Amino acid sequence: MNASSHRPVHVWDWSIRVFHWSLPVLLFLLWRSAGDDMEQHMLFAQTLLGLLLYRIIWGFIGTPYARFGHFIYHPGRIIAYLRATLTPHKPVYLSHNPLGGVMVLVLLGTLLFQAGTGLFATDDIFYEGPLYHYVSGATTSLMTDWHKSWFYQGLLLTIGLHILAILLYRLRGEDLVKAMVTGRKDAHADRVADLLELPSHAFPWLRFVLAALLSAGTVWAMFNIF
Repeated sequence: MNASSHRPVHVWDWSIRVFHWSLPVLLFLLWRSAGDDMEQHMLFAQTLLGLLLYRIIWGFIGTPYARFGHFIYHPGRIIAYLRATLTPHKPVYLSHNPLGGVMVLVLLGTLLFQAGTGLFATDDIFYEGPLYHYVSGATTSLMTDWHKSWFYQGLLLTIGLHILAILLYRLRGEDLVKAMVTGRKDAHADRVADLLELPSHAFPWLRFVLAALLSAGTVWAMFNIF
């Protein structure tokens, strides 16, 4: 195999990797601080919400492999990939494969639901979410119940499925964890389905600053203005 058919490709930029590895740390800290230190819990929640908003914005204006338009596929493509996974020579994707793209949306949606319900929740003693006063008491009660139960019934289940998928792909020869650490994946030209010919790997700092300011500014406004 010559060098042109097998080479490492830079896929995940540093901000995507920081976002990815920050999530398990923040979720653990949020779980530990819930009910014990609500000031810390609120700070961790703001950080998590800011990261989620950043990832959504980055999915539209970020680096090529991180964009939703690159890894969100038509349902027919997803079904075709499912069938191909049963064959010895299934296609390899540098970014998220069609199933992985669905999982990204599910994870983001699950995390946003957890964070979003917390904006309206209350413990009826010391803590009120920043948007608590904009909804009725019945809605607040419902949001509080969802915020408490969703972590175990929705979020942890989704995370477990994500980890299981990573293990299964590792058994099939794809080390997704290493790629998210180094930012690079090996590209086999005869099997890669989404290889992009990019003119430069320079990080788009201007777009990064824009995404960071928009996400941080939105969270600040939620917790300090509304």
